[in-house]
Amino acid sequence: MTSLDFALKDLYRKRDSNYPLLLIITIIVAITEFLIYFTSSLGLNIFIQPTFANIYYFSGGINVIYKQFNNLIQILLIFLTIGIVVAVTTTLIISKKKDIAIMKTLGTLPQKLYSFYLLEAYILFFIGFLLGLVMGLLLFGLFAFIMIFLRFPIFMQIDLLYTPIMFFSCIIGIFFISGYTLRKIGKQHIINTFSKDIPYNYNAGKKLKFIPKWLTSIGFNIKMAVVNTIRKKGEFQRYLVLFSIIGLLIFTLGLGTIVLNISSQEWINKSQNENIVVLGHEDVVYNYSLMYKMFSDPNLLIDDTSINFTNPQYFFNLSDVIALNDIEEIEEIDERIINFYDVKELSGTHITEDDKYITVGKDREGNFPIIGINHQHLIQNFEIEGRFFTEDDAYLNMTVGDGLAHNFFEYALDQGLELKDLSKTFRISGVVIDSFYSGWAGYISINESRNVLNLINDEVNIILIKINDGAYEGIKNNLENITQTIGERFTFFKLDQIFQENINFVGNLAIYPIILIIVISFCAILSLYNYQKSGLMEKAQDFLIMRAIGSKSKSVKRMLFIETVFIQIPSLLLSLAFGMIINSLFLFKQVYLPPIYVPFIFFLILCILFMIFNYLSLFPIIKKVNNFSIKDFSIY
Repeated sequence: MTSLDFALKDLYRKRDSNYPLLLIITIIVAITEFLIYFTSSLGLNIFIQPTFANIYYFSGGINVIYKQFNNLIQILLIFLTIGIVVAVTTTLIISKKKDIAIMKTLGTLPQKLYSFYLLEAYILFFIGFLLGLVMGLLLFGLFAFIMIFLRFPIFMQIDLLYTPIMFFSCIIGIFFISGYTLRKIGKQHIINTFSKDIPYNYNAGKKLKFIPKWLTSIGFNIKMAVVNTIRKKGEFQRYLVLFSIIGLLIFTLGLGTIVLNISSQEWINKSQNENIVVLGHEDVVYNYSLMYKMFSDPNLLIDDTSINFTNPQYFFNLSDVIALNDIEEIEEIDERIINFYDVKELSGTHITEDDKYITVGKDREGNFPIIGINHQHLIQNFEIEGRFFTEDDAYLNMTVGDGLAHNFFEYALDQGLELKDLSKTFRISGVVIDSFYSGWAGYISINESRNVLNLINDEVNIILIKINDGAYEGIKNNLENITQTIGERFTFFKLDQIFQENINFVGNLAIYPIILIIVISFCAILSLYNYQKSGLMEKAQDFLIMRAIGSKSKSVKRMLFIETVFIQIPSLLLSLAFGMIINSLFLFKQVYLPPIYVPFIFFLILCILFMIFNYLSLFPIIKKVNNFSIKDFSIY
């Protein structure tokens, strides 16, 4: 009999106990594949497609942070899959200890045993991976169909990175970890091999340490759960690793979602703000307001063909609106000059982490809005990397938005920008997170803007006004009178509706991780149930003995519940610790933190949910336990 024949027949012979293990691998691979395609094809950009008119849509700093978060989650998903696959194949091999002992007694060579059972583990994995891959693609296809029905077309991008990494990592993990367990069993004496998951040298009379001893004094069911956990240490360790990874993934997703949602809304608030009124010519006001709306509307694009901001009829003097200073409800007046310019990326010198000097820049060219501002009157309190220019160095420096910085430059703060037609160059002194024009705008001094446009007076073509909360209706008449004195077709518009749309947009980004949390929680429930179910036949002897000495099914149920709690609580504590570390390394340096009690509240919620899942999963388990009879008891 060849190794392949033996492995296939053995898998079929013990199909009742192998089926739950196969189901675990299939489910986790299917879910991971679905999430890989979900994040790769849909992305954290939420419904971004190249067919949309707005090519700048959601391509700035917030997108970069979410992509980092996305990559982190995909890596954790792969670790979860590897951990579950290795735990399952190790469980399969341990369940063969008696078979291995018998075959060794009959003279089977150790190398032959290794090939038999390692191949069986690989066959189980290959079948589960193939089924999971097909199921994951079908799930994503169904999801894509639903999204198309909702008028959000999704174009599938074949994954050639994460899926192969996951596949080959599982193969390596099975060989080294599950294979190590198999080789260790093969080296044991035959009589010791019959012990299965309970160590052959386990001493039931050994005194318990402080914590287990304290727990056993609480009650009989807890005592039995403690004893059973200690004597099956290997199973406990595999289960602990499995749920630690699941808990880490859920905790990282949950905490990361809270952190990124708070941070994103704060960044938009600082870059756009509430109670802002824009005043100017109606063409300018209309297009300027839509340039804010481009952040959340993928079908909207304003460019140099939409409006010529330098049209003389759009300009007016500050003296024309001096009456604004007499309105008490106005907090700030921010005068600006906006225009589209043909620009060119300038090369610069970047110092790498190992103190090497490299030249960066690819001489990219484009056409983007550049806004002249008086930084002393600036309404926005941008989130900035670097610094804003000052009056002393405004002739030399400018600030750019995050969309421009991350897509038009290699290292923006080490480079510069040239206004091509005017041969005017600026160094980049700061990068701001900006919702205006999706972050693809630049800011220079308003005096520099007047110089390049040859304006000799205090001309502007747009004014932003910050007003007191709730004061808009009371000053509308005053604003109407002022705009009428400027000239015909001058008007004003409150930006709050667009601001709220942008806030809602970044708020909706939380839907994506919430979907992941639900799917992974579903995976945790199924893994918990099938992991317990896969060991039922191995525990049949224990249950029959307990029932024979008078134990009730309620006692068995409590013991199973407590055994799982002993694994869940430490695994969630580990996930809390490592989740905080991972989030601090990848996210916390760039974001706003929630109050310190939030992670612990989230930890308590996870504990409660996991215990509920644990309790619900026991109902079908106990039903099967109650059906056990003496025929389920076997010596071998």
